[in-house]
Amino acid sequence: MSNVRVRFAPSPTGFLHVGGARTALFNWLFARHHKGTFILRIEDTDRTRSTDEAIDQIIASMRWLGLDWDEFYRQTDRVEIHRRAAAELLRRGAAYEADGAVWFRVPKDGVTVVEDQLAGQVQFQNRELKDLVILRSDGTPTYNFACVVDDRDMGITHVIRGDEHLNNTPKQLLLYRALGWDPPIFAHIPLILGPDKTKLAKRHGALSVLEYRRRGILPEALVNFLARLGWSHGDQEVFTRDELIAFFDLDDVGTSAAVFDEQKLLWLNHEWLRRIALPRLAAFLAEFVVVEGVATPDAVAALGEARLLRAAELLRDRSRTLVEMAQSARFLFPGEVPLPEDDRGLFTPELAPALARLAEVVAAVTDPSPAALEAAVRGALAALGLPLKAVALPMRIAVTGSRVGPGLFDVLALAGPEIVAARLRAAATRCRERTER
Repeated sequence: MSNVRVRFAPSPTGFLHVGGARTALFNWLFARHHKGTFILRIEDTDRTRSTDEAIDQIIASMRWLGLDWDEFYRQTDRVEIHRRAAAELLRRGAAYEADGAVWFRVPKDGVTVVEDQLAGQVQFQNRELKDLVILRSDGTPTYNFACVVDDRDMGITHVIRGDEHLNNTPKQLLLYRALGWDPPIFAHIPLILGPDKTKLAKRHGALSVLEYRRRGILPEALVNFLARLGWSHGDQEVFTRDELIAFFDLDDVGTSAAVFDEQKLLWLNHEWLRRIALPRLAAFLAEFVVVEGVATPDAVAALGEARLLRAAELLRDRSRTLVEMAQSARFLFPGEVPLPEDDRGLFTPELAPALARLAEVVAAVTDPSPAALEAAVRGALAALGLPLKAVALPMRIAVTGSRVGPGLFDVLALAGPEIVAARLRAAATRCRERTER
């Protein structure tokens, strides 16, 4: 297939959401697979609803997803082209003026057949279609008309879009025919449904693209997830961008509605947290630690590059999002960590002497490596006649505020002797206070 030219044509009346992002991705992959051209066209002729903020959000979303475009247009820059096409329809008698607007005259008999790459052959009775406005009274074009004029003028070869547009297609085909133009190939992608098989909505977890970014989803994960909403390649679930480009084609797009599964997105994000390069992950972690209010930029800088890299390496295996990673990193920074209410009963009066002694031993460690800390802790416990399991869980909770995480001595080494000793002292005090009560 040569000279493929496709477009993503969002209306800037709101933010870019899952359905639109998937349409953009399918067009981008199709263009890149066939070494063709991908066009971003902002359809902003509805001046009462289009906003510059929405345009900025769409562009930011596309850039974050890595969906680069080869050509960019705004429909409002092309109004004279639309008006010339409307004048041609008037000249041919295929349009007429009424109430200050220009109307396209829809044939009252016959059938318009849509040959769709995915839906097959779909027939529409012309008598069921109504005449449509192509130029509003203010001279601006309507969606169906501007879409046809622009697709033809830009040499679009394939229109890949959601199947909610299928009912627009017979009107557009009639416009192509009236202007004597050949239409592009159409492919209407089935809907995305929620897990309850109803129309996808925010209650299902469907958010704007940039909201997924804010919630700590990686762009690789969201692209991977969107690609799998209605497209497949064997049993493979995790795809690199290069693999998606190599494998994607319309033949493998399903004809049934895709089901949005937020848990699958979180699973994919966990997979990608484990796959991306460690320096990049560490940079994300530093960003989210600040955004989530876990620590200040100065505190992150004080942590140092080596410890930040080690933190990213240790925390990614148990995190589903960058937000979870950032919250799990709280123990790295000075200050108290909140203890889970259910775990406070672990800090019994009998534990106070052991925790106080461990605080002293850790504070004296000069080699803050996991092996050195383990040797110091085990040595102190042996002198007290206690096994490690007697204090391991309270130590972990005291230092990190959580029952789960990387290996205990990896955690202690990462936090550093000063922070660990301070939290063990605080835990010992907490145990004594229970005695006093």
